[in-house]
Parts: sequence; structure tokens; C-alpha cells
Amino acid sequence: MTGGNLPEQSRGRPATRREAGGVERSTATPQMPGAHDATDLNFVPSPDRFHFWEELHDDVKAYVERKVGPRIDWWADRHKRERDRPYAVVLGPNGLAVTTPRVNAQGQRTQSVRLDQFVPSSLKHAVVQQQPTKPRGALRNLVPGRAGTPQPAAAPPPQLNLTQEMRGFLGNLPLEAQHRLQTPFLGGQPVKHYLSYAYGTDEDYDAWCYLAGPQTLTFASGHCTRPPNTPPTQATWHLTCYQADIAH
Repeated sequence: MTGGNLPEQSRGRPATRREAGGVERSTATPQMPGAHDATDLNFVPSPDRFHFWEELHDDVKAYVERKVGPRIDWWADRHKRERDRPYAVVLGPNGLAVTTPRVNAQGQRTQSVRLDQFVPSSLKHAVVQQQPTKPRGALRNLVPGRAGTPQPAAAPPPQLNLTQEMRGFLGNLPLEAQHRLQTPFLGGQPVKHYLSYAYGTDEDYDAWCYLAGPQTLTFASGHCTRPPNTPPTQATWHLTCYQADIAH
């Protein structure tokens, strides 16, 4: 659902089936999806989220809070299309709001607000942590008779309707976080819209993202540190993953 256009702060310009008779039980453990390949997050010097939040008009911020409740987590950044204007993503107890800069028919700068309202009390969260892993070879050498034992092939990552950029962003997150974000959409529920944001450097950064479908919304935010020139498995992460049911 999309809210109306709201005024933006002016800056000197216009604003297989089994036969009956028995129950078939599988003894195999379902294979969980694998991780996406991580891509470079391409950090560039830029003001932080607080700077862009302050650029939003107070009326926009007040409207968002009325609709989704007090901010639980959020980010704000320079919009990819309107490079001199901000957008914001706000997670509250009652919903998720995403603002987008627009220009109305009168030539005034406004912010449209897309809202995903939650089923009351459906928002849940879980903490996900990751510590650097030991190289596989070192682990095998600790187990007698296991040296050189071939490792099972990694499962493929989920094939959701996401851009390669978004898949690469997810690939930087711990595998558990990737599962929590994507599992609700593996049974046929489509991902309708999504965004991601990271701020910092390759070795020390904060990250946020969400995926939204017709019935479910998932959101994650956290902090990462990683030694230079190492893979994502060598990163230290502390994240919070959220999930909520969307009201209709």
C-alpha cells in the first residue's frame, strides 16, 4: 500500500502421491539452501544515515511514525535516481515504511510513502552471530583418518527474483541470516520489493536489508568486522533478524 505524497524539506527550490492406507515418511534430512556468492559492497565516502534522515521533512517523519510506530530500526541514504535527495526505510512494531522522493504535478518536491502494515503482534526477532571459521583443511587434520576426505558439494543458493547486486549483498551475511531472510519465500511466495544498505569500510561496516512479499516481510541489520582480503566466512557478525506477517 502506498501513502499519499508528503511535502519534502525545501532547500531553496520547489518542494509424488502415495495410495491411501499408510503414511509415507522421509528419513532424509532436507538440504538447506547454500550461500550466495558475496560481492564487493563498493563503499565510497558519503554522509551517514543520520545526515540523510535530517534532510527529510518533519511531516514525513511524523507520518511514518503514525503509520508504523516508533522506530525499531532504520536507515536513510541518498536516492539512486534523485541523487540530491534522500529516501528512508523505517521498521516499526506496526509495519515497514519506505519513502521515495517524487515531484508532484505542481512541480513540488514530495516524498511518497510505501507501507507494509503488519498483523498485530506478529513481529518477531532473532539474534544471529558469526565468528571467523577455521580453514576446512585444518579441521580435517584434527580428525584421525579423515585427512583428504572429500567434502560434500555445497547446496545451491535460493533462486529468488532478486538482482545480482542484491544476491551479492546477501552473500556477505552469515548463512543463518541468509536463511532467515529468504526461507519464507522458498515455497512460492514471491518477493515483491526489497532494498539493502551498508555504511563503513570493507573491514568495519553496518548493514541493513529487507525482503517483502504479499504475506511476509523479513528484515536484518547488524555490524560486521573482517580482516582485509579475507572471505565472508572470516568475518565477525552480530545481527538481528526480524520477520512479520503482512496484514491485508
